[in-house]
Amino acid sequence: MKEDRKYHVVVVGAGICGSAIARELSRYRLRVAVLDKAHDIPSGASRANSSMVHGGFDDKPGTVKASLCAKGNRLYHQLHQELDFQFDPCGSYVCAFAPEEVRHLEMLLEQGRTNGVMGLEIISGDQLRDREPNASRDIVAALWCSSAGMVNNFEAVLAFMDNAQANGVELFLGTRVTGLIKDQSGRSVVGVSTDRGDFLAPVVINAAGVHSDELSALAGDDSFTITPVRGEYFIFDKSVGNLVRSFFFPCPTAKGKGITVARTVDGNLLIGPNSVAQASKEDTSTTGEGLKEVFDGALKLIPSIPRNMAITTFAGLRANSDSGDFHIGPVESLRGFFNVAGIKSPGLTSAPAIAVRVVEMLKDCYGDILSFEEDPSFVPVRRHIPRFAELSMEERARLTREDPRYGQIVCRCETVTEAQVVEAIRRGARTVAAVKIWTRAGAGRCQGGFCGPRVVEILARELGISPEEVTRHGGHSRLLTGPTKSPWLEKEGA
Repeated sequence: MKEDRKYHVVVVGAGICGSAIARELSRYRLRVAVLDKAHDIPSGASRANSSMVHGGFDDKPGTVKASLCAKGNRLYHQLHQELDFQFDPCGSYVCAFAPEEVRHLEMLLEQGRTNGVMGLEIISGDQLRDREPNASRDIVAALWCSSAGMVNNFEAVLAFMDNAQANGVELFLGTRVTGLIKDQSGRSVVGVSTDRGDFLAPVVINAAGVHSDELSALAGDDSFTITPVRGEYFIFDKSVGNLVRSFFFPCPTAKGKGITVARTVDGNLLIGPNSVAQASKEDTSTTGEGLKEVFDGALKLIPSIPRNMAITTFAGLRANSDSGDFHIGPVESLRGFFNVAGIKSPGLTSAPAIAVRVVEMLKDCYGDILSFEEDPSFVPVRRHIPRFAELSMEERARLTREDPRYGQIVCRCETVTEAQVVEAIRRGARTVAAVKIWTRAGAGRCQGGFCGPRVVEILARELGISPEEVTRHGGHSRLLTGPTKSPWLEKEGA
């Protein structure tokens, strides 16, 4: 075993929870490794979701979810400035179309107050349309939550992990955990085995998303089962992003919070998701039937959504536990193994509060094997890559004087410069998808049709590889096989 593969804590999963936990652990003099099978982050549910920071009124009082959601919401209002990720405190509406649904709003109002949610009130349909003119005429009342918001979920994950790495955490992408390593007694974990070798640590945190039940079972805990639930979405052009100002929900059902409509922090219109339970933990395909369900559901809330302005669709998987709640805590059958599992909605919202709770529980459970000595060199702040599209002309000119690559536009849809792409690569982007996550190059109306070849060129140049070796999202997802005219040129030269 190499000395640099020995850690105090190994976190399995680099989603929003794994990244937030890693950042919280980086406050202490601990060696921490984070492992993820994906080649870029975020992946899984942290990548494909509604980006909603929930108020916390929908969770049943007394559940783990209810104890963490409102706390996580409050932390986002602080952390987005500390860690420089986009957050819009736009508020949310849960809409009622019938008297029985109004009674449900009243229940949510009381539930929210019990959970400590601030800024809740029920308004009439007419009051809603005064604020949101495009809302359906059929809505008779709505529950307004002023503390809810929208976050850039990509930037949030990157921010937590970027700050964690700056404070000493090591991230290993493209690393699939294949088993647990136990001591001779079989009662304590001492590390994990992966397809890239062993990582030793007396504490292993399971934040493996839809695969968390599988890893927990290896530790002897089969108390819960994860069923992947697929949700499909549309993203629309920014020209229709102003159809709504806030996040719109229908009344929730047993299947979930329903098909929603929202304006993203980047100005696009987002609709979805539906809810489809499935066996596969990898299938994130969209279907014609599913997308029709999403579009029809969104029209009930905002009837004027134009189908022809959709620019892309996607689907994500939620880690739905059969208990209906989060599983956060040590596994009694294997000392040192700690679950952060079943994290579905409001998981994104709860993540900062989950991280704080996990570290406090680790201190209680494993204070005899880990020393939680605070690191005086911990730096709590970080800055994102400059968002060139949002800068004033004076700020753009200053950056271009300092680095002429800011004067070279790579992505015209999102006004992304060569300097931003290069900085993303410097911070760890190794794929076309990762550059898109870091900079939004390829996220606009043409979906990379114009900037894609330029991004490939820059990746190849900066990484010192051939364009044929550049991948979309790692593995075998190569984009090119060779120069397009080579066969004809070779034939003419023969």
